[in-house]
Amino acid sequence: MDINEIGATAFVISCMRAMEKDQEHKLFDDPYAAWFVNEAIEEKVQELIRVFPPSVELVRFRVRVMSEVVERGIEDGVKQIVSLGAGFDMRAHIYQTEGVRFCDVDQPAVVEFKNKVLETHGVTPCPGIECNYLEVDLPGKLAEAGFDLEAPILFIWEGNTMYLPLDLIHDFLSRLRARIPRLAIAFDYYSEKIINRTSGDERITEITDMFESNFGVKWVTGFDDLSVFQEKHGLEAIESESLMEFGERHAPQSVAAVKEYMGQAADLLKLYSYCVLKAS
Repeated sequence: MDINEIGATAFVISCMRAMEKDQEHKLFDDPYAAWFVNEAIEEKVQELIRVFPPSVELVRFRVRVMSEVVERGIEDGVKQIVSLGAGFDMRAHIYQTEGVRFCDVDQPAVVEFKNKVLETHGVTPCPGIECNYLEVDLPGKLAEAGFDLEAPILFIWEGNTMYLPLDLIHDFLSRLRARIPRLAIAFDYYSEKIINRTSGDERITEITDMFESNFGVKWVTGFDDLSVFQEKHGLEAIESESLMEFGERHAPQSVAAVKEYMGQAADLLKLYSYCVLKAS
């Protein structure tokens, strides 16, 4: 298991998903997550939790949000679902539905490692496209994989946008929009106040710095106004709310615990949101 080659966050998120089975009030089930975890990963996650206990709640809320988007998409008749920067996401198996095609898109090292783990457990991997989706003709590759570009496609873009430069995000969306007329895309994002350290709360800035230094990553892009996606790409925000709002509806006891620990800095959950954009 080469954490450096694949990226620590993929393993850490799987570990946090695996911990869900022990939660008193479960938000989701993921029977596969533990397959991507070992003792070294567990130690890293426990270290993160010691430094910042609410990190688990942030991940729990995000996973549940994106899972709901997939569930609703299938209920609404979407037959094609693509996970961008999929990591060890297992929704293709959790929500396996007759007539629904899934595809994982990620770097070769990630897809190959994931497939090896699944095959070891006797599970057939989800069809995947091994690439940096920012650098290839992704619509073309999806077409080669059997996707109908004229039919609706739901993209799940979980835990990606904050690491990507703004110009690359807009370039990528432009290329999707040019070839896929009936797309919807769900992603999570930070407020620019987190990215720019302008929240006015030193604790939130400390948390941001701690995460970046611990995982060797940099958050570079955030959004405060989703209308830019309508203006640039004709993508309307049909759904959007903060993780705080989501958590207060689905896990009020968890939000209460976060507020108790973080005090005013619990506003971090108000500055971390998700949205669903749809071609208008």
